[in-house]
Amino acid sequence: MSTPASVGVHVHRQPVRFGDCDPAGIVYYPRFLHFFHEAMETWFLEALDYPYDEVILGRQIGFPSVHCHADFRVPCKMGDVIAVELRVAKLGRSSIHFDYRVRAFDDPPGDDAAVRLTGGTVCVVMDLDPDSPTFRRSLPIPDELRARIEAFMIGAAAAPGEGSPA
Repeated sequence: MSTPASVGVHVHRQPVRFGDCDPAGIVYYPRFLHFFHEAMETWFLEALDYPYDEVILGRQIGFPSVHCHADFRVPCKMGDVIAVELRVAKLGRSSIHFDYRVRAFDDPPGDDAAVRLTGGTVCVVMDLDPDSPTFRRSLPIPDELRARIEAFMIGAAAAPGEGSPA
């Protein structure tokens, strides 16, 4: 959830479960890409007031990752509860660049020493309508979605209850 104390930051709470870990007992590194995606999905609903399923199924717009990276500092283990912090680093014509920071959920948000890993993804807006001539090609970010993302970036709250963009 976004808060005034964390302008432009969405925090996704993620418990680390048995199935997230490798035989060494720490989170298997590809799981973090899944956690990044889950943070993005909850960002749509909680920060943009635009449920992700309505975007995918209703609007038939997808957000596949075309680039991703992660830098690991401190292992996460089963039983940890982590905070996956999402920020929009850049908003392009048809792309969204996300930055992620992962820390223990109870650690202070601004404590750089508490950061366990950092990462990023670049997602491209894609047409998912099989009847469209631009099926599976990039699309410009729809204006109403761009406005919500820009409002998030500067800390303005999405207006809850106004429904989803048309």
